Amino acid sequence: MSNNSEGKIKVEAGKRYSWCNCGKSKKYPLCDGTHRELEGIQPVRTWFHEDLEVSFSRENGKLQLKVEKIEKP
Repeated sequence: MSNNSEGKIKVEAGKRYSWCNCGKSKKYPLCDGTHRELEGIQPVRTWFHEDLEVSFSRENGKLQLKVEKIEKP
C-alpha cells in the first residue's frame, strides 16, 4: 500500500467524514471514491458532534479508528 497505514487527523464538529474501507484511497484514511472500482465495498461514513482527534491504523486489512478529545493547552 502506497499510503500511510497509520497516523492521526483532526476532525471538525458537524462535518461528514467518509473513511476508506478498501485501503486503496490516495487520500487514506479518507475515501476518494476508489472503492467504486471494487465490488461490494463502501466507505464508512461518520459525523462528529465536537472537534476531535482520530488515530487510525490498518490491521489485517481493516481500518481501525480511535477517537480522542483534543486536549486544550
